Amino acid sequence: MVDGNSTDGTPEIVTEYIKNLKEGMPEIILLNNPNRYVSQARNIAFDHLSGDIEYVFETVAHATFPKNHLEIRINQFIDLQEENEGNIAAIGTILKPPEEKMTFMSTLIEASLGNPLGSGRGAYAQFKGLQRTRIPPLAIYRVDALKSVDGYDDELITAQDSDLNMRLIKNGWQIWRSDISCIHVTKRQTFLQWLRFGHRNGFWRVKLVRKHPTRLPLGEIAPWFGFLLTLSLFLLGIKMWWIPPSLYLFVIFLAGTFESISWKKPLMFFGVPILLFSLHTTFSIGFLHGFLVKGKAPKDRVDV
Repeated sequence: MVDGNSTDGTPEIVTEYIKNLKEGMPEIILLNNPNRYVSQARNIAFDHLSGDIEYVFETVAHATFPKNHLEIRINQFIDLQEENEGNIAAIGTILKPPEEKMTFMSTLIEASLGNPLGSGRGAYAQFKGLQRTRIPPLAIYRVDALKSVDGYDDELITAQDSDLNMRLIKNGWQIWRSDISCIHVTKRQTFLQWLRFGHRNGFWRVKLVRKHPTRLPLGEIAPWFGFLLTLSLFLLGIKMWWIPPSLYLFVIFLAGTFESISWKKPLMFFGVPILLFSLHTTFSIGFLHGFLVKGKAPKDRVDV
């Protein structure tokens, strides 16, 4: 347990559990993370791993997975290492909607995240089979691979996973993802969380791209190009200035049509375009904002 200076009684509760441990129970170690952030907590935990630990499993609090999830994935990991001479650093999984009933807004966010115009090509991609990737959601990592790149970057408050994966790849490790099992994850649940999510991703993408320029797909800065093109055409008095924004509206409403049919929810025809537009806008603002300030902890996480 790595505690980040919490004030809700967590250290006291954990200490009480430690005092009441009986023979045969798992050992609990309480550590302190004075800097509070995730990358620093992971490195503190990593430094305290016993020498016989071979793998670490990444997950989040707002997730559930099948009881045999780890067994299935570890067996696949071992088989893949044998086929590829052992240079596999991690295998991520596929993320699915939560198993509990979702509100309409949660469903709308889920559909928008899975769409290629949202985050559907990244951590929330819906894919088939076993494939190489740069983005392995909630992965199992080999400890020796993590040691080879000195763990996580303490300077990153978020986006530390992407940075770690890029450094692993640069050092000759392979990263994969597989749909052999899945993890059900509760994503953002309110429109405000959605707006913060977009801004945070744009903000920290700048920090990441400064270290790894190839980590910026051109599609992520396309909204800025579209906005500047439309503004330039308008200021120059060109009558066809409305074509770029019209094409953009057509594309996002096409995405809304697809998701409304896929999810069998007609209101998604309007809801998905609104969420995609707000995501592209907040991401672009966050991207610009990332050049100006250092950054602070995210506020778009799910309450559990």
